[in-house]
Amino acid sequence: MVVQEAMIEDTDWESLSKKERAEMVKKALKKGDAETLVSLTSHNLVLYGRGGAATSPHTIRSYRAGVRQFLRYAFAKGWKRLLEYDTDLTIGYIRGLQKAGVTPGTINNRRSAAKAFYRALRWAGLITADPFADTPRAQEQVEKWEKREAYSKEDLAKLMAVADPDERLFLLLGSHAGLRISEMISVTWARVDMQARTMKITGKGNKTALVHMSSALHEALESTPAEMRQEYLLPWRNPKTLRLVLRSLCVHAGVKYAKRQVHGLRHSCATNLLADTGDLYVVARHLRHSSVSTTETYAKVNPERLTSALRKWADEAGAESETK
Repeated sequence: MVVQEAMIEDTDWESLSKKERAEMVKKALKKGDAETLVSLTSHNLVLYGRGGAATSPHTIRSYRAGVRQFLRYAFAKGWKRLLEYDTDLTIGYIRGLQKAGVTPGTINNRRSAAKAFYRALRWAGLITADPFADTPRAQEQVEKWEKREAYSKEDLAKLMAVADPDERLFLLLGSHAGLRISEMISVTWARVDMQARTMKITGKGNKTALVHMSSALHEALESTPAEMRQEYLLPWRNPKTLRLVLRSLCVHAGVKYAKRQVHGLRHSCATNLLADTGDLYVVARHLRHSSVSTTETYAKVNPERLTSALRKWADEAGAESETK
């Protein structure tokens, strides 16, 4: 069956009775109407998902794309299987992604989107259980910290050396303030308190928090001429543009961009702050992690620090035995 993917206006699901809702969804399944099913999932995600009405546009786009991909796979197997507790279908989907070389993180994101689709089918009254509940998540093959490639202090110094004022501010917002790419392009001057040295940032889950500035970031903002202070801190509005800017800086500075990209600046902030403070809670507070377990990803074991500590124990034990 060919999945229909022509964009249609989202259905007004709130206006439908339970019976009308079920009939519309079943008709969409029979016709291979992916967009109606994507619309159903999006509506249910905002209604019952963890983020609720605060679910970010980025998350909604990601889920919609994930549902489309799952439906392409499922419709090829027969639409009726979507109304059954068919773990062969869901596990087959996951295994197919693994064979295609898709990374575990991306697989789990797509699994989450497909789970949201099944939750929407339950809301529509067509199924009672989710086969993805018995479909395991993809397991990471590398330690978490190995995925978190950061720019070193030396790399950042090289990038700063070839950056103009706007690019320098961009680098500092990422590597010192720890802002995500969406936060960098959306922060405005109205949210900057130069006297308190803080910025009010609205990030993941539409949560707002104060982020403290480093001296270098404060200086970069303070040195921006008044006539250049438009609504936004940065002149770029498109995330793709920021990626191109950083890639170009990396080429000119002779710094690796691959597997780091813009988010690598945030990783640098976490890694360097942890190295300087040794305090996971300080890092978690600065990066606005909802749980310190997220921050623990950056607490990778430092072999030199470990051997130094063990050597110190040996020295102390030797000194103690000599005094007896």
